[in-house]
Amino acid sequence: MRTFNRATLIGNVGNDVVLRRTQTGKPVVNLSLATSLRKKDGQEATTWHRVVLWDRLAELCEQYVTKGAPLYVEGTITSRDYIDADGNKRTRNEVVGRELIFLGRGNSGHEDPEAPVVARSGKKARDGEELVEVREEIPF
Repeated sequence: MRTFNRATLIGNVGNDVVLRRTQTGKPVVNLSLATSLRKKDGQEATTWHRVVLWDRLAELCEQYVTKGAPLYVEGTITSRDYIDADGNKRTRNEVVGRELIFLGRGNSGHEDPEAPVVARSGKKARDGEELVEVREEIPF
């Protein structure tokens, strides 16, 4: 039986982008992404999603994304165990981003400030480096 694991989120970034590096020098960014759902009673419920971006996607995110920016993220849902500050074992669900569309880029210095940038990871080069496709417009 085939399985499928993909999450698609469109929301607003809830924190400033901080690029960190692993001990091996691999770039990583952790984001909180807020999505909202309007209930029948008119109230709006916000859900916060944890997003992890690696390699070139992390570097592009640092370059283009600021707190509050609208962002499209597509990736896989994973869970990770960790030990909290009190020594308790916890599990966290995360979306590992594989594709980003930077929406509403504003004054980023681009010729068309409203044209989103699409960035997609996946393929590997011969030397093992991850290749990232970056397009300056949506493909439809």
